[in-house]
Amino acid sequence: MSVLTAEGPDREPTALPRWIAAIIIGAIALASLAALLWPLLMRPATPTDAGVIRAQIEADGAAGRIGATAPDFEWTGPDGQTLRLSAYRGRVVVVNFWATWCAPCREEMPALQRVAASEPGVVVLEVDLMEASDKARSFLDSLGLDRLQPVLDTDGATTRRFGVLGLPSTFFVDRDGVIRHLELRQMTEAQIRTGIQKAR
Repeated sequence: MSVLTAEGPDREPTALPRWIAAIIIGAIALASLAALLWPLLMRPATPTDAGVIRAQIEADGAAGRIGATAPDFEWTGPDGQTLRLSAYRGRVVVVNFWATWCAPCREEMPALQRVAASEPGVVVLEVDLMEASDKARSFLDSLGLDRLQPVLDTDGATTRRFGVLGLPSTFFVDRDGVIRHLELRQMTEAQIRTGIQKAR
């Protein structure tokens, strides 16, 4: 039986040059890799990986003390948008520094949740000190603390800028971004509400 090729009958078909074969194989490999990575690259941020503080925003006079403008910082929100503490101007903000290993922090969380649920105009930021996002998030989820916004201070820079020396520490920031009250201890629900009133 004869084989018909471009070079005539009864001749063996010619092989592709090796460099062309290498290009084709490489292109297939790249396409496969792109197909695997595309969903990871294009997915939006999730609560598990969102909230990591990524920048400190410098401003004259900013300090972690009563009467000073609260130190500003920037993080990524759950849907991938960029958020800053200063973006909440016009609202009272409670900035609570905590960690999962801090027993008083854990004990005051339900009170913070109740206040946040009853004060829709108040923002409660939970700045976790140097822990993995999945650890902080799973802790908040386990207690159903869905009114508290977790923010991860992975390098401790924000905690240092506020001058925090112990946990929990809570700063009550008014509508102009100025710290009006602070608590350097575990708070009751009444103490949280008092801090918010001082920041109004």
